Amino acid sequence: MEARLRRWVGAGGLLFVVLVVLTVFLLPSPPSTHATSTKVVAYYLDHKSAVGVNAYLIGLAVFVGIFFFWYLRDLVATEEANRRLATIGFAGALLFAVSGAFVAGLYWAAQDAVGHVDPVTIQTLNVMQTDVTSFLSGPGIAVFLIATGIALIRSGVLAKWLGWVGVVLGVVALVLPAAVGPLPAGLWVLIASIVILVSGRGVSNLQRSAGPTPVPTP
Repeated sequence: MEARLRRWVGAGGLLFVVLVVLTVFLLPSPPSTHATSTKVVAYYLDHKSAVGVNAYLIGLAVFVGIFFFWYLRDLVATEEANRRLATIGFAGALLFAVSGAFVAGLYWAAQDAVGHVDPVTIQTLNVMQTDVTSFLSGPGIAVFLIATGIALIRSGVLAKWLGWVGVVLGVVALVLPAAVGPLPAGLWVLIASIVILVSGRGVSNLQRSAGPTPVPTP
């Protein structure tokens, strides 16, 4: 992968992390699954606008993330032995993206319906947003991180230690999906994006020092 495209991939990863961080901190934590319907309705009424904005930001993060994860897959798959693992990793990233789109839809439905439908319906949407999506995103994150991590350890396309970090975080995401949420994916993508940007600069410097490719004479 050429240096310019590496820089775009690294920048896309950083943008994805920024969007994920915004979605995490834009809202106070939603009520727990054990909260009463009255408390849940009060939360969505008090934060109606912020919940709607959060839904849009999650959708934007999904959009950016799919492009980033596909180009990362291309980078990891530059070694022939990595192609299957890189594709499996991208499949995990797609599952993670589906969970994000599902969360955005639940947030939007809750803020749109609150005050107009039965409080129990809002409570149900909150339970789904809190619990169901955790066990949809957790396995997806785990598949992405573990498959991509093993590929990096095997090939060294990027730093091998980055692969080990991915495997460890992937196991955490698989074992504790409800507790850690998207944190393992966001942390790994942040580190990987910095590594890609730094390595891309090194590739660019190497290309400049090598000079133009000589044209063979007839």
